[in-house]
Amino acid sequence: MSTEVEKLTAEIHRLQAESELKTGWISLITHDFKEVFSSLSWIIEAVEAGTLSKDDFFKLLPRIKQDAKKNLRTVTDTSDWIRTQLADFESNSSKIFALDLFIQLRNEFEVRLKDKKLDFQFKGNESLVFQNDQFLVLFILKKLMDNAIKFSHPEHSIQFEALEADNKIILSISDMGTGMAQEAQELLFTFQSPVFQGTKGEIGAGLSLKIAKNFVTLLQGSLEITSTENVGTKISIILPQLEK
Repeated sequence: MSTEVEKLTAEIHRLQAESELKTGWISLITHDFKEVFSSLSWIIEAVEAGTLSKDDFFKLLPRIKQDAKKNLRTVTDTSDWIRTQLADFESNSSKIFALDLFIQLRNEFEVRLKDKKLDFQFKGNESLVFQNDQFLVLFILKKLMDNAIKFSHPEHSIQFEALEADNKIILSISDMGTGMAQEAQELLFTFQSPVFQGTKGEIGAGLSLKIAKNFVTLLQGSLEITSTENVGTKISIILPQLEK
């Protein structure tokens, strides 16, 4: 009887967390889209009315571009997340080579790494092979890598680490960047988390990490963050070692 109660309680907590995630997500998307379209509407009306010069308009373009990219990323992330919520979604397990993950990340982010003159390094077991869903694992790592670059100080390094310990696979991305205060870390996976600014003015609201944590849960794993303000951040995903 107690086992059934525990299962029911766990399911209730899961549904509550899922409901909170969806509600917060909708709120965040609504806020962001309302903000960017209000700004665009104001700028267009100002140009039409002649109260905003063409020179001033072009000065505002970089900010408009940044807001558009941020909203496009939100839409893309939402689309990817919805895919995992479909009733027939199943994790597809396959053999994954840790070194291949590093190479794919290096190729994917080559331009942005060069832009900030960041050295991307591999650390750990280069021969590590494990079973899991490659799409989800790589998707999570891309989110972590995106954040690491965003908040890294130029001319520093980012490390990708792959280890196996206690029948667990540990994949980590570490940066030498802005880091986070303890207060910000405590709010990180809520929708009251602060808006973060990268070292080149990039804007982030922590949505990527919320998605990453949700995806890690789908893989029966966990996500751990170690961060020190003005020193850097290390984010690890800990996955079960599935049978090969």
